Amino acid sequence: MARKLDPEKRARFLSSALKLFVANGVQQTSTAAISKEAGTATGTLFLYFPTKQDLVHELVLQIGQQQADYINSILKPSLSARETFLTIWEGSIRWFLENRDAYRYQQQVREPGMLDEAVVQESAKFFDYYYAAIQKGLEEGCLKPHPVELIGGMLYQGIIAVMNLMDAQPDPAGQEEYIRAGFDIFWSGISVAKET
Repeated sequence: MARKLDPEKRARFLSSALKLFVANGVQQTSTAAISKEAGTATGTLFLYFPTKQDLVHELVLQIGQQQADYINSILKPSLSARETFLTIWEGSIRWFLENRDAYRYQQQVREPGMLDEAVVQESAKFFDYYYAAIQKGLEEGCLKPHPVELIGGMLYQGIIAVMNLMDAQPDPAGQEEYIRAGFDIFWSGISVAKET
């Protein structure tokens, strides 16, 4: 009979791994250190995650799902395309600010070769709301005819650029200015100018 795995213990392994990966780097963190942080034996960790790479992948998927769940919870069908992009922009940044370890981990594992291609493809599905926003903008006629992948990439990279500035800006008023200015730059780059 297969042993039933404890969801709380699984969550503790993921939480411990995230903490250590962010503090020390994925490559420099051993499974023994993760097990010790979680308060269990290394053999127990392997019952839940047969390899450290399995743990790395599961964290990517868990973080992507949590972020997507949050963004989808604040998006409303009644929003215009601009309001939808702004909600994604502000929501993503605020989620990252509340989950800084998740943000730092995501940036760490974006290096080429860190993730299997299947995990990259699976995690990309969490960002369907990017492409729904782009589709809405195209239908409303308010977006320039740039490639969809370029707009999606610029959206993500713009959010990351603002987050990088926020790391150096402890003043909340300054952070709000970066969020607004960053979005204005992004929106002016993808939107069709209104005739006056």
